[in-house]
Order: sequence, then structure tokens, then C-alpha cells
Amino acid sequence: MVKKMRRVRTFARTATKSQEKNLIENAKKLRDDPFIILPECTEDSCKKYFIKIRKRLEKISRFKDDADKLEKLSNKKGLEGAFAGTLSLAISGKAPYLGVVKFSMGDITYAQRGKAEKEKLIAVQRFDDPILRLLGIKDLAFKKGLYVYSWNKGFVCTGVKASPPKEFIDFIANKIGFSFKNNVVFCNHVNPEKAKNKDFLKKYYLRINWKSTGMIIAICEDCAKSTKNTMFNISKYMLVPDLSDDFEVDVVAQAVKHKDPSLKHETKYLQDYLSGKLTDYDFINKNVKNQEETVKQSEEKILVLNGVSYGSDVQGFVDALKPNKYEKLALEFILEKIEEPLVVSEVNSNKILEMYWDQNGKEFICSVIDDENMADSLFNLDDTPSNILTMVFEYRNRQEILSQLPQYDSLPPLANFADNIAKTYKTFGKKKALGEIKKRLDNPKGRSLAYAFLLTFKKGEDTKWQYSKEEIEYGKFLKEYAKNLLDAKPKKYSKALQDLLTASGSDEKIM
Repeated sequence: MVKKMRRVRTFARTATKSQEKNLIENAKKLRDDPFIILPECTEDSCKKYFIKIRKRLEKISRFKDDADKLEKLSNKKGLEGAFAGTLSLAISGKAPYLGVVKFSMGDITYAQRGKAEKEKLIAVQRFDDPILRLLGIKDLAFKKGLYVYSWNKGFVCTGVKASPPKEFIDFIANKIGFSFKNNVVFCNHVNPEKAKNKDFLKKYYLRINWKSTGMIIAICEDCAKSTKNTMFNISKYMLVPDLSDDFEVDVVAQAVKHKDPSLKHETKYLQDYLSGKLTDYDFINKNVKNQEETVKQSEEKILVLNGVSYGSDVQGFVDALKPNKYEKLALEFILEKIEEPLVVSEVNSNKILEMYWDQNGKEFICSVIDDENMADSLFNLDDTPSNILTMVFEYRNRQEILSQLPQYDSLPPLANFADNIAKTYKTFGKKKALGEIKKRLDNPKGRSLAYAFLLTFKKGEDTKWQYSKEEIEYGKFLKEYAKNLLDAKPKKYSKALQDLLTASGSDEKIM
């Protein structure tokens, strides 16, 4: 049961003119109509309880002009004592000092008269407040299991059955402050029809099913940041035996989306919410976190990314990360090995790799390249897993290319120079190959061959000044032979190298 107003402490203060005036005016209204502090009964099941109270109030009302008698009657406990004490205000016309009670809704002032309970005095003196007047009959309503509804234009008891009047329903819908259509109160981010069906939406939302009215209240996680506690704001205008009898409160959130759309999550922390300890937003947020933690604590392998569960589907999880081709292979290898749940949000492929790199990174590198020493060197680099993977695959690709090309025990110097350039180009690319050209033989043939490769890489004009006229002309002649070697497939590589060596003016044979 929601606590309607939590009292903290009581103290006194001097009444302002307006406060004193309002209390006196209300006291005078009570002289004319003592039953204004009681709800209208719409069912016979509750009339019998209020008939007794009405008789006691009517008896006290006979002495509404007798200050001495009212003073004695104000020493009674309960509602009649508060009624008598308040009627005495109308006679004295004064209330210079007020008691103040701090409630969750703010400071509430009242005139202390007699020995009646403070809550009863507040209810009688502030009968025009739809929340405070409930304090006068709260104990009776809870004891007898009555349903009472109070709003700015009405005060009704429907007996032991939840049956709020239409005017009260409209009042509450207006108080919540969102759109109200087809018996659904909803914020702009919630589809009312989907909220009726309790469907999952893009945004998590609070869903309150007011069973006796058929009304659904749906507020998304973003709008919930400004609504405080909607259930408390509703319940403070009513007295009900147990809120959970008439209200079904849920957080509709699939923080972890399973393949089975019919799978629902149980709403947690309901009592904390109904008691006012949690705001709407806190209630939603704690339930979402609970779903995620439940998955994390699972003993089975579950992969969850951005709230979507892929179960044990490593391929689907990896594809959702959108990794590059090297990251993809590493992630598939590593995630196949893990057995524990993995629940992450807003992460990239490298972040996932970092989580498991120490345990599984070396093993994956060894599965890519055969050289354990090289694998160890690459694994221990001070770099990100993603960058290391690029180097690993580049190394493997170079080794694959080199393994297909002919290997020579001994080559003539000119052929060895050309072979180094060609193999460096095929494994490392143009930039590295240009570095090899700088290691040219310091003779006319070597310089001419170097210039031929520069022309092939379109760098001849940049370095032309370094070569003689004869070396440049000879380099132009050798250009096509150099290009053929760079483009040669493995089976034709040796012939292309021999042709280049012969064209360079050498009669040596490659072995």
C-alpha cells in the first residue's frame, strides 16, 4: 500500500492573514454543512459505516454556537473531536498560531484545538483539499476495506468494490499530463495501441493497468525523468485496501531481446515503487539493469550486444559488430572458446578483442602463422589488437607470396639486386621496393637497372639528375623487362628474371 503522506515532524508558526482567513471561512462552512467532510456513498455496503459518523457530527453540530461546549467536545479523539475544535474557530474568528506538519507534499498548516489527532484536524480544516480530506477517514477506510476517491469536484466512497467514477478517471488522466485517447494515457514516444497490448517498443516504458477502469497509462523512459512517481501521484487521491488489487504495474522493457518475442520479463522492485521509494525513471532503470545482470550471471554462453541477445550464435553477434576482415576471423575464433555470458553495449570490435586478448590472442596468432617466435613478437607488441591483427595477416600474406616464388641458392649480383626489388614489391608494396632500389650496385649496369625500376614506379623524373645520359637511355630500354619481372606469376618468375639479366648485358645464368 502506498503511504499517502509521510509525516516528518511538527512545529508551530505565526499564521499569516490569508492562512487564518481560510481556516475561519472553512470553519463557517462546516457550521452550515457538517457532512461536507464525508464522502458520498454510492453503495449500501459503506453507508452503514458513515451513518454512525454522521450521527456523531450532527450531535456536535447542535452546539455550533456554544463555545464552552465545543471546547469540551474538542477533547474527544477522532473525527468528531476535530470537528468540534474546528467549529470553535468560527465562533472565535481567530487562529493566530498554527501547527505545521511536514508531509512529502510539503508543509501543511492547521489550528490546534482540543485533543484530536493532527491528521483529523487537518482533514476537517482543509476539507476543500482533495488529498488532505482523505486523512479524516483513512483509518476507517483501511479497517473496513473501502474504496474512496477524492478530486476537486467530488468525494465518493464505492464500498468494498473498486469503482472510480468517470469524473475521477478524467481528473486523474488530466493530472498525469499526457495525451488521453481511447482510454490510454500516453507520452508522445509510446504507441497507445501497442501499449494496450503490452508490446515491446524501441523505448522502455512504464505501463500501469488500472484494472477497474480499463485505463492504461504508458510513459517512456525519457519522459519518466520528469514524472517523479506516477503511481504515487494517482494513489494520493484515493484510499484503497491494496493498490496491487486494482493496479497492475509493469516495466515493459526487453533489455535483452531473445529470439522468442513472446518471452516476457518479470517486473522487479514493485514494492519499492509502490511505496514511493523509486521514481518512474528509477523503477524502469533498475528493471533494465536487473535484466542485464540476470544474463551476466547465467552459467551458459549468451552473447548480448546493445540489448539484443544472439544466444550462442557467434556469427550473428560478430556480424552485428561490423568488424574488418581480420577482426572478424579473430572474434569468431575467440568467441567460440568462451563459455561465460558476454553482455556489452556501445562497443567496437577492438574493445571485445581487448577483453579476451591476454587469454586467447597468442593462440589465435599461432593459428594464422607457423613461426612461433614471430607470433610471440607480434603478440607482445605495444599496440591495439586490431592493429596487431593487421600486421599478423600482412606477415602471413608476405610469407605465402614468398613461398610461391622461386628461391635461389646463389644469384649473380645484378640478378640478386633485381630479385630483392621484385620480391620486396610483391610482399611489402611499392614504398618498400623503392627503398631496395637505393641499394643499387655502383656500376653502370647496376645504376641502369635501378633507373629502369624507378621508371616502372613512375619515379624516374624525380631522380633523373642522379644518373648519366647513357644510364638513363639504358634504363629506358630495361624498363619493360623490369615491369615483366614485377608482374610475373610464380611459374614465369625465373624466366622474367633471366630475361632481365640478359637484357642488362650479362651472360650469366640464374640457378
